[in-house]
Amino acid sequence: MKKVVKEFLKKALIIILAVFMITVFFSLLDEKPTFADSGFSTSHSSGGSHHSSSRSSSRSSRSSSSSGSSSTPGSIIGLLIFIIIFIVILNLSTKKSTQPMSKAKINDKEIEDEIKKLIPNFDKYVFLKEGFNIYCDVQEAWMNFKLEDVKDILTDELYSMYESQLATLEVKGEQNIMKDITLRSSYLRGVVKQNDNITIEAGYVIEMYDYIADQQSGKLLRGESNRKMRVTYSMKFRKTLDESAKVEHCPNCGAKIKMNSSGTCEYCGSKIVADNTKWVLTEKKALDQYYI
Repeated sequence: MKKVVKEFLKKALIIILAVFMITVFFSLLDEKPTFADSGFSTSHSSGGSHHSSSRSSSRSSRSSSSSGSSSTPGSIIGLLIFIIIFIVILNLSTKKSTQPMSKAKINDKEIEDEIKKLIPNFDKYVFLKEGFNIYCDVQEAWMNFKLEDVKDILTDELYSMYESQLATLEVKGEQNIMKDITLRSSYLRGVVKQNDNITIEAGYVIEMYDYIADQQSGKLLRGESNRKMRVTYSMKFRKTLDESAKVEHCPNCGAKIKMNSSGTCEYCGSKIVADNTKWVLTEKKALDQYYI
């Protein structure tokens, strides 16, 4: 009930501000055109409104004797009020996009049933917990510039992308600090079967401190170090449905391979055993984020 009243008051405030803004705008138009032209001419001087400038200069010379210099500040104040109110309304109208997503309970039972047709002993809670652990391991490796530690739980495509981005961060002498990671909720979003592989999409609502600092001094460069951020993620995990199947060709380069002790392709170095017998992260995308 409180939420409904709050939303009603917010909408009412926006309407009142909008009406007031329109009133101020038209009151400016009702003033002598000289000041409107002159004010908008100044503000638009870099935008190409050259005709207003020439028109205002001639009118200004005719009206200066009767109007005096006191009218100009009034016009500027009116214009400033107009701009301030516009910014307030714009802020209120866009604030909704930074608010938490709906906390309505998500029913993922149908997705779970679909997965169980492919994996009869599938345990949703075990899977979601494992997915969160993968996320935490990747975040820690990213923060400490030890991406090699999580190569076996990332696809080659994702690993290469992260490696490139992390190298850029390191060259700039910056470090992405992520700490106090807390899971608020998790759920299934979808499932896809392709050939002998299954890909499950899961949603996670996670809170953490997340900011960029100087790698040497620890000085804050971007973000906020004293406020947690809540992020809603979509993550996709993939594994083979036939864990006993013998891998004869590299899933990355397609070369015929012989299994070696390291479980990697001798031609391209891609992980073979791990990428097929346990869940690996294939995609991580932020759907919503805001400070709390």
